[in-house]
Amino acid sequence: MKETTSILNKALDVIGILFGLILFYSWIIFIYSVKMSFFSETKVVDGSEITIAQDWGQIDQWLGAGLILFFLMFGHYLLCSKNMSRIEKNSDIIGIKSSLIGFILWLFITIITFLFNITIPYSLNIGGGYIILIFIYLLMRKNLYATSDFEQ
Repeated sequence: MKETTSILNKALDVIGILFGLILFYSWIIFIYSVKMSFFSETKVVDGSEITIAQDWGQIDQWLGAGLILFFLMFGHYLLCSKNMSRIEKNSDIIGIKSSLIGFILWLFITIITFLFNITIPYSLNIGGGYIILIFIYLLMRKNLYATSDFEQ
């Protein structure tokens, strides 16, 4: 019976992550729909009208790739939180918070560099953003364990 429960929990974990992936793709569609609706221009090329969205460089890159960890953890947490222990819930919540905080911090950096016409290569942009995410996650996790050790 325990093996069946374990298999069901693993299957629910995978479904939660896949649900997070669906949420992520919904985010991508939403962001680019907003961009095409409000930040685009129409050009006439060879008699045809073409709608072109503004190129925001590293901001577009980070808006597209920066929240994937957030949505994966959020989908997992939404579907699996009832079957998780307190430690697993806290770990997921820390992951969600740290990925959101790191996303916003790196988004500010990409906006500032874009406004000053500083171009960040794609790999450095995404890598730098995820390094910030990991750093914030480790800090928050360290603080969680420091407070839990203190309470015991």
